[in-house]
Parts: sequence; C-alpha cells; structure tokens
Amino acid sequence: MSASLRRETVLYAAATTVSGLVMLAVLPFMSTALTPGQAGEVGSLRSIADVFGGIAVLGLPAGLLKYWQDGSTDRRRLLLMAILLPAAACAVLAAALIPVAGSVAGLLRLSSPGLLVHGVLLGAATALVQVVLTIYRGDGRAWSYFTIQSARGIASVLLLAILVWEGISGVSTFLLARWAPALAAAAVAAVMAVSFSRSGGAPPNGLMRFSLPLVPAGLALLVLSSADMLMLRAMDIDPSESGFYEWASTAALALTPFTLGFGMAWQRHIFREGRPDYDALGRSSLRFILVALEAAMLLALASPEIVSIVGGEEYLPAARVLPMLAGANALYAFFLVAQTGPMLSGRTWWIAFVTIIGAAANIVFNARLIPLFGATGAALATLGTNMFMAACLFWLGRKSFPVSIPVMLPLMIAAMCLGIAGQPPLVTRLLIAAGGTAAIAWVLVLLRRASS
Repeated sequence: MSASLRRETVLYAAATTVSGLVMLAVLPFMSTALTPGQAGEVGSLRSIADVFGGIAVLGLPAGLLKYWQDGSTDRRRLLLMAILLPAAACAVLAAALIPVAGSVAGLLRLSSPGLLVHGVLLGAATALVQVVLTIYRGDGRAWSYFTIQSARGIASVLLLAILVWEGISGVSTFLLARWAPALAAAAVAAVMAVSFSRSGGAPPNGLMRFSLPLVPAGLALLVLSSADMLMLRAMDIDPSESGFYEWASTAALALTPFTLGFGMAWQRHIFREGRPDYDALGRSSLRFILVALEAAMLLALASPEIVSIVGGEEYLPAARVLPMLAGANALYAFFLVAQTGPMLSGRTWWIAFVTIIGAAANIVFNARLIPLFGATGAALATLGTNMFMAACLFWLGRKSFPVSIPVMLPLMIAAMCLGIAGQPPLVTRLLIAAGGTAAIAWVLVLLRRASS
C-alpha cells in the first residue's frame, strides 16, 4: 500500500474502533436505566434509523468521492449537495412515515408512536454526518475525520451520563444522546469544510446517476447483516443457537475495523485524477486481501481456545460458528476490492444487482440451512453469499479492473476453507498457522520488491 493509503486505513479503522468502544460504554447505562423491554424498543428504533439513513444517504458517498477527485468539478457545489440532498430525502421520508406512524409503532410494539420521531432524527443525523464527512475523506483529511467522529462518540456518552445522572432516563433519552451529537458533528463538519471546498468549475453532472444505484445495494447489505439473526430467532429451532451466533458475531467484530477502514480509504485512491495505475492498485488491493486473510485465519484457527477461555463451557458450540464468520469477513474484503471495476467504469448498478441477488440468496440459504445446522447453517449461508458476490463483481468488472484469476481464486478458496479451520487438533492448527503466515509474509515481501 502507498503511505497515504496505509495512514488513512489506520485512521479510519481507529475511528471505527472508537465507535465500537462507545457502544460498549453505553451498555452499563442501558443495564441500569432501561428494562429489557425498553432496550428492545431502542433496538427497534435503531433498526428504523438504519433503514431511514440508508435511504437518505442516496448512495452519495461514492459519487462525492469520484467527483471530488476529478479536479474539474465545483467542490463548493458538491459540499452544498452533500448537505441539501440528504436533508431533502429525510424530509420526504419523514412525511411518508407520518400517515403510517401508528401502524409502524404497533408493529414494533413501541410504548408511544412519538418515539418514532427519535428514530427518524437518528436516521437523519446518521445520514448527514456520513455524507458530509465524505468530503473530508475525499480531501484526504483522515485526521479530521477521526477527530470529529471521536468527539461525536465521546459527546454521546457524556450526554447520556448527564441525562441519566439527572434522573432523565427512558427510551427517548438513549436516542437523544445519539442523534443530538451526530447532528452537531454534521453541522460543525459542514462549516469547517467550506474552507477547503473551492468554488468554480464544472457542475457535477451525472452525480445522482452514479450514486442512486448504490441505495438498493446499501439496503441489501442491511438485509444481509440482519437476516441470519432474525431467521434464527423466527424459526422453530433451539433458541440458544441464536445466542451462539450472536457470541461468534461479536467476536468476529475484531476483524471489522481494518476491513471497513481500508474500504473507506480505498475509494478516494481509485478515483484520483488521471488514468488509474492498475499495477499499483492491484498490488495495494492484494496486500489488503492478504492481511485480511491472515487475520481471519488466525482468528479461525484459535476459535476453540478463544471460545473456551472467554465464553466458557456454556458457549462452546460457538467455536463451530466463529471460523465460518472469520472466513466470511475475509471474503467481504474480496467483495470490497471487487467493487473497484464497477466503480471505475461508472456501472454502479452492477453492484446493486449483485448485492440484491446476494441478499435474496442469503435468505434462501438461511431458510434451507438453519433448520439443518442451526447457527452453523446461518454462518455457512453468510460465507457462501460473500463468496458469490465477490466472484460475480470480479467477473463483471474485469475489463475496468483486471485481476489475476490464478491468484484470486486460490485465495478465495482458502477463505472458504477457514470455515473448518477450528476442527483439527491444536498441533495441526499451529502448523497451519505457521505455514500460512510464512506464505503470506513471503508474498507480501515479493509485492514490496515489485513496488520498489
């Protein structure tokens, strides 16, 4: 990776880590100030906010990065669009929700339809802060991004602590503590961005044509991330299976900051001015995939010991789920890189098409595999779906971002095989870890020599 790509990946990964730590910091307040029923209401409203925000961003982050990098677009106009378009989408969505607010509140078993206001505000705030901070990503201001996101998270915890300390608790308090700092962060970020958003240049014609197909893709990814748990809970199987899956999913989150951090940094680099350097992009993406595969391999191989030490005897069945989710995370790294071809060619509808098909396939796989294998079946469905989506996008984008099939195919198969990595005896797993690490290190050294 280039120095700037490494730096930005680390900072975006750190910002993601801070967000995760903030969520952990909220748990003690939730445990003492909310009943389990109220906590469920918070979770339901957060899901509403995720869908609301996922639509309101209008797929703009990728489009803003593309046009910010072309060197001829009016950046001040881009900043204005980054503020006004999500705000307008939020207004339209909120107006559409009003007539059915009572029905939605009843479906989600909310104590009051008025709580939906907080869900809407959280979705709007999340969308605005995500889109406005894309301007910082486009300008390579990873430190500023990290600072704003960290300050937002710390402010959220402090506000919640103050409200609970003052005796102001309840579902609305927990949501207020999230959307108010997010709106403030979006406002501060927008004002600060004016200083480095030059006016003058061509209008960003085609921005929405490029961005809008990514909206269904984003919603399909939400389905992918939630279908397994929902179907585990809904199907007539042992309820503890969903607990094993939740435990393994939480453990697999250790791999997420690096993957998401790279994904956030990668788009700016593929859209840089001039013709892309395909050799440099290929080497950088292969390094990322190898490091992601190494981390997933170590987690998968160590899963029996991790579950035994951290989870205890009650959660030992999670050891058969964790390796598959580690492999799925590695294949998601392939999926991020595979989007490069459609992004460079402007055919973002390919990403939407493949992701929607993947979400539908995931539901079918879950429906078939969960009754047979429980949590392991849900993890296998995720593993297979990520493999399918990555392979499809590599194939569709091969003309815009050619990849070496003899290189990528064995690596993807290796990621799939991580699903059974926790089964061999400890000595065998140690040998696999040593051999795999040595092989990956050797390839990374070759890539470094090729770069120099």
